[in-house]
Amino acid sequence: MNRRLVAGAVLGSASQLSSVGLLLTSAWLIVRAAEHPPVLYLMVAIVSVRFFGVGRAVFRYAERLLTHHVALSRMIDDRVHAYQNLERSAPTGLPRQRRGDIISRVVSDVTTSQDALLRIRLPWIYAITSCVVVTAVVAWISPVAALVIVGHALACFTIARLGIATAVRGDSIDASKARSTMSAESAVLASTSRDLVAYGAAAPFTRRLHEAIDRQARNQLRTGWLAGIGSALVLVSTGAATATIAFAAGGFAPVMAGVVLLAPVALLEPLLSVLEAERLRPAVQAARQRLAQLDDLQAPVIDPPAAVPLPISNELVLRGVVAGWDSSLTRPVSVKLTSGHIVGLSGVSGVGKSTLALTLVKLIPPRWGSLALGGIDYRDLDGHDVRARVGLCGQDDVLFDTTIRENLRVAAPDADDDAMQSVLTRVGLRPLLERMPAGLDTVIGNLGSSLSGGERQRLSMARLLLGQHKVLIFDEPTEHLDREAAAQMIADILSLRRGHAIVLISHSAEVLNACDEVVSVVSPFDPSPTTDHPGEPVLTAAAQRS
Repeated sequence: MNRRLVAGAVLGSASQLSSVGLLLTSAWLIVRAAEHPPVLYLMVAIVSVRFFGVGRAVFRYAERLLTHHVALSRMIDDRVHAYQNLERSAPTGLPRQRRGDIISRVVSDVTTSQDALLRIRLPWIYAITSCVVVTAVVAWISPVAALVIVGHALACFTIARLGIATAVRGDSIDASKARSTMSAESAVLASTSRDLVAYGAAAPFTRRLHEAIDRQARNQLRTGWLAGIGSALVLVSTGAATATIAFAAGGFAPVMAGVVLLAPVALLEPLLSVLEAERLRPAVQAARQRLAQLDDLQAPVIDPPAAVPLPISNELVLRGVVAGWDSSLTRPVSVKLTSGHIVGLSGVSGVGKSTLALTLVKLIPPRWGSLALGGIDYRDLDGHDVRARVGLCGQDDVLFDTTIRENLRVAAPDADDDAMQSVLTRVGLRPLLERMPAGLDTVIGNLGSSLSGGERQRLSMARLLLGQHKVLIFDEPTEHLDREAAAQMIADILSLRRGHAIVLISHSAEVLNACDEVVSVVSPFDPSPTTDHPGEPVLTAAAQRS
């Protein structure tokens, strides 16, 4: 990677020097040709002009291949790192982050950060290299002209670094915030537009969106004006340097006049590129700072540095587990989950049943008590290993706006079509697949909008089964389903008992009666628990019948 970057920088410098050489050699050739020397005296210059003309394009093309390869590789690494930060911090690390803002950081900010190499660092390297080489060549002809060029270059560098970068910093940072707000408001409007229009509540969102757009436009306009002023100052400095050389320099052969006088003009392109680099620097720094904030997100669960391998046994045991947040905790829960066993979790809304489910898949830690999988404490197991064995199908699992196949591959990237069709058959989606002309390639829309509520729930269940988990947790699997569809869903879940331990979280009496036992999840502040022994298994009708 570093060798590619060094080679790209060398080729980029060669391309920039070829542009400089093309201009200065052409200037010498024109002046010398005016003296009507023998044509052989001009052959070296003629060949040099051709070489610099062709070399400029060839070197630039090769430089772009190498440096963009490095920049794009870094961008991929940065984006993966951003995803890892989000994955590490979920579900408790993003309480104040809006969805659109997160998208802006992962997409726009990562893309902007690659400009630090391509449009900031490399232009400075090329500009400094060009200035040094041109100054050295001119110093060989006229030391006075060389001093003028040094002063001209330093003046332009100062304008860029201290003038433009400082002037646009506030606007660039504000534009970055406006873009984040615009992304967040756009995401809200895109996902809730129907409801907002139905309730007549879209106006505040559209107003904030338009305000963010106008704010970003004003910032970009001011930044453009400042960049234009900077470019004008560089042009003025170039003209002043040329005039100063014309009046103050002397003592060199007349044939060198074109070379000396056009030297400041030859540096115009690299100096303007530095100006553009400094215009972009605040925006790139703001993007990097926003990405760095993702590094500061706290991970709710910290895995051990040397995790114990997963045990063979799938027995999951909870001993006095208290789950929840600072303001909402459950009473201690104790239960044993074994293969073929179905346990229900009951309790009033908001008591912490779903939070307990997140604790079982090691997304958040227990506040008290212990969990053990196959006799090994959760604290000694890696979270990814736990989630490979214990799977959760939430009541609002996310379905992506892509095909059925790609939604299933979230659980098993290497799964083939036969495996996918098998799990779809097991969850009762075979008729849906057969009536879809595209089959597994059917696009299901945003959040599965083209599917019914039951079909979305069954697709989430199929994804869970495809992951080959041994402990299955279903959070409100019959929510929003009619009685007949709910009964069929429960029957399908019960058919999975062979080879799996199953946890059913539900308010429905029909669902809980189908369980072998029910654990009542109760708040410690509840003065009237639903059972005499909250948090302990309760015998159900299904268990009594067995």
